Formats: sequence, C-alpha cells, structure tokens
Amino acid sequence: MYHVCMIHPFDPRGAKVGGIETYVRDYITYHPEDMELLLVGVDGFGDLEIGKISEIEFRGRRIKFLPIAYYNDQQTNEYAAKLKDSLTFNFMLQLILHWRTIRCYTSSTRATVELRRVEFAPFAALLGRPFIQMLHDGAESKSSSMSSLLKKYWFIKEFGDYLALNLCSKFYCVNENLTNRLKAMSPRCAGKLGTLTTWADKDTFRPTEFDLSSNKLNIVYAGRLDLFKNPGLMFRTIEEVSRLTDGMVNFHYIGDGNMEAFQEFDAIRGVTVRHGRRKASEIAGILSSVHIGILTSEFEGMPRFVMETLSAGRPVCAFHLPQLEQVVLEGKSGVLVPRSPTEVQDLAAKIVDTWKSIQSGQIRPSLVADTVAPYSPERLLSRIFGDHRRLQGLPAQNADLATEAGLPPLAVSGNERRE
Repeated sequence: MYHVCMIHPFDPRGAKVGGIETYVRDYITYHPEDMELLLVGVDGFGDLEIGKISEIEFRGRRIKFLPIAYYNDQQTNEYAAKLKDSLTFNFMLQLILHWRTIRCYTSSTRATVELRRVEFAPFAALLGRPFIQMLHDGAESKSSSMSSLLKKYWFIKEFGDYLALNLCSKFYCVNENLTNRLKAMSPRCAGKLGTLTTWADKDTFRPTEFDLSSNKLNIVYAGRLDLFKNPGLMFRTIEEVSRLTDGMVNFHYIGDGNMEAFQEFDAIRGVTVRHGRRKASEIAGILSSVHIGILTSEFEGMPRFVMETLSAGRPVCAFHLPQLEQVVLEGKSGVLVPRSPTEVQDLAAKIVDTWKSIQSGQIRPSLVADTVAPYSPERLLSRIFGDHRRLQGLPAQNADLATEAGLPPLAVSGNERRE
C-alpha cells in the first residue's frame, strides 16, 4: 500500500463542474487499489467535522477526506473580485491552520503530495515530502489571464508558476504550449516538465445516434461564462446561425453563469435553453440530445467540454486553438476557424455546413468519438500514478508509461533529504 495526499478546495460529492474538478473526481474513480488517497478539501454540505479525517464514498470508491473549511456547494461558481473573497486565498489560510494534521498524515504514511493549483506549492514544500504539481489553465500572458483578480495580481501568478516549478518533483501542464512556456521560464527545471492532457470518461460519455426527427439544429456549450471564454462572441455566432437557418436552432447552455450580464444575449434569448448546473451523467444525457458543440475561447488548457462532447459523438466547431488540432478534425469531428474580422460569420457558416454533414450522414457519432478514444483516463492517469510510486521508491506497474513520464527511480526534495 502506498499513500497520496491531494490538496484541492472542493468537495467531490458536490455538483461543481470544471476541468480540475472532473480531474479529481476521475482520479478518485480510477486510483489503484493499492493506493490510499487522502483528499484535503472543503465540506460542501456541512455534514462533516472540519479538521478531522473521515472516510467518504464516491462512485463506489472509498477515500480519506479531510475538510478544512465549509464552502456551500450551491454557491455560484464565480471568480472573486477581491483577494479576501477568494476561495483559494481563504483555503490557503486554512491549510496553514491545519498544517499539523496534514503534516502528521504525510509524515506517518510517507505520502507524496499532489497539487492542482500552484498557489499551494509553498505549503506542500513545508510538509517535507515530494510533490507533483499540475497547471490546468491556459493563460499565457497578463492580457489573457482568467479573471480580473489575476490581471490585477499577474506578477503573483508568474512568480507562483516559477516557484512551484522549482519546488516540486514533477510538473505537468495540460498542453504543450504551457509546457514550453515554463521551460523558457526556468530552463534548469525543464527536466521536471511534462504534458498530461485531459480526457473524456468513455463510460459516461458514449456516442449515440443523432436525433434528426426535426429540422431544428441543437447547439451546446457547457462551462463557465468567464470573459476569456468570449460569451458575447458565442452569442453573436448563435444569432448568425439562427439567421442562416431561418430560426431553426436551439442553443443549450449547461452551467450557472449569468447570461444576462452580456448584452449580446438579448438577441438569442428566445432560442436558448438553460439547463443550469448538472452532474456528469446528466450532461451526458443532454449531449445525446444535441448535434454540435461550440467553443469561442481566447485560450484554454485542454477543454474538458470539448473532450466530453467528442466522446459523446458530437462534433465541435470552435475558434482555432493549437491543442484542439489533435482532436477536432475537419470533416470528421468538427472544424477549427481562424481568428479574423469575419470570424463570427465564418464560424456560423461552418456550423451550418457541419449540420448539413450530420443530416446527410457524412458525420457519424462513432467516428467522432474515435478521435478521443486514445485519451482515456486509465491510460493518462497511469502516468501520474506511476510517478507517485517512483517518488516513494516503488516500481511502476507499467514500464513503458514509466519511461514516458520521465522520472528517475527516486527523486526527493531538499526537505526530504534533510529528513
């Protein structure tokens, strides 16, 4: 038996949807039988004792869970405008207050640590155990940061990435662009870096036949409505699709974002179906009833929404992002449209073309799903599971994946050597 302590401020039992949250939930689902997993997080329902390690069950798997704060799971998933209101900042304060409990666990079990956010890297280093860091966001500059708070404190983000890379034993990014950016930032740490993309859970998101019982096109987007997602541009595109199809379109939104905050929404209010927050199984059900996914983001890591939509056999039409070239193949699983002054009209026209290909049978759900078949959670997560084994001096279960991950047999931090 080996031990892993993952630190992330959420409750896996809740309905919060996002790329990191899906990662952690799948991590729980697929973690090896001989791994004891402790998740340090927050209690979303008020039914657990704060600061005490409990056992919870999720998707039939039992893990240890240490909630160090209460955070209502029904609270709207929005970025904080002020530092004092940031969940990440307040969670960090609670980590400090509960340092002794976490340290006692990692020290007694010789657990390695895993982080989803770079802000917690200094805390992980203080635990004196090797840790694996992952960077999920795709922000590459101040102008493309994810929130107003990050734009205000961009230097903190830059320093956080640099510090985490220097403190950790292994650092994964969700796409090659991020990996290259960090290699340039700290060349001497380049050997720690690797790319570990996101995946789609093929057991939940399965291809089903298109419903072509009417001539109405159903388009879907799931996720937050952050500014970098370009909601206004998305709504304008839907408006143009509606014009091209004489109003024969529905736009399905899955999430708890405030669509009313964007004036462009007024034009598509009548064709929009708002589904609100949904669990993965419910999202899969909605995807089976639609035809095309849409993405208009300025940047992304590797969009979970895209992977799940493709796995469900639904093509995606999106503005070009380099990492999407791996899975969005024109004529088979969707189309990528370059940025230009006519981008709204171009994307809308491609959506209509894709709809015609669906109606004619040229685009088939099973072939769409094939594009993401290699991106299974079992295959990709086995790399990081193997990293933890080697950091604890244990042999990896799969030699090929061990070589691919690029870790030496045992790597320890400065604090670990001092122990």
